[in-house]
Amino acid sequence: MVLDCFLLRSPSYEGQSRHFIPRNDNTNSQLNKLMAKTQTETMFQTAIKDLVDICPHCESRAHFQLLFSDSYQDNNESIIHYAVFRCVPCKKLILKTFKFCRNEFNKNNLSAVGWQDKFPKEKTYTSKFEGIVPLNALEDFKEGIICLHNNCPRAAVAMFRRSLQSALIDKGQSRKLDLIEQIKNASFLTKDIKEWAYSIRIFGNWGAHPQCDNLKDVDEKIALETKLFLEEFFNYVYVMPIRVTNARRNNTFE
Repeated sequence: MVLDCFLLRSPSYEGQSRHFIPRNDNTNSQLNKLMAKTQTETMFQTAIKDLVDICPHCESRAHFQLLFSDSYQDNNESIIHYAVFRCVPCKKLILKTFKFCRNEFNKNNLSAVGWQDKFPKEKTYTSKFEGIVPLNALEDFKEGIICLHNNCPRAAVAMFRRSLQSALIDKGQSRKLDLIEQIKNASFLTKDIKEWAYSIRIFGNWGAHPQCDNLKDVDEKIALETKLFLEEFFNYVYVMPIRVTNARRNNTFE
């Protein structure tokens, strides 16, 4: 077995022979874990300081107050930090994980991969639409939310656009029309909703080539507005009619 050694000199005699005290592989492993945790702790504390994120409970972009954090090493020797936060507006709890990977050429160096998982999952966003919004439209919307939470705004708006187009087709719009024409021809939408849609540039030209699809200009702000528009669209087109029907039925039986 390969041994790592410490060299000790006795303080009693100047010329005393040197003694080697072996340190086994298990001790090495424990020291490496301690060094790795110390190395990543500073970077993790920087990442969680004044953290602002989308709350999976209240759906607002809000400040997360740190309550607790710790870390562990997984089977791939990556360091996973996890933290429990409280959403300042709604006071509910969120768990997030942050990953550090070892350098394949130098196992002593770790680099930040970034935020990984968030609990609860994004299902909180879409549960109110399940069984009401068509499945195709809702699945694309869910995927857009996941993209948005993983800092992929362009992928998010692409899925939001698919979701909206699926919903419009479900409501009778022609598949052959561009999305902006489908919105224009949707007689069931109010003037205000249409004008809001027109103001979101991602609903405009959608060419087959990258230079024509407007995605290059998309940032998180545009993705969040697109998400908000789609939520209000679902509420107006699918949720509200059901609520009105239920209210009329209840009034009938009074």
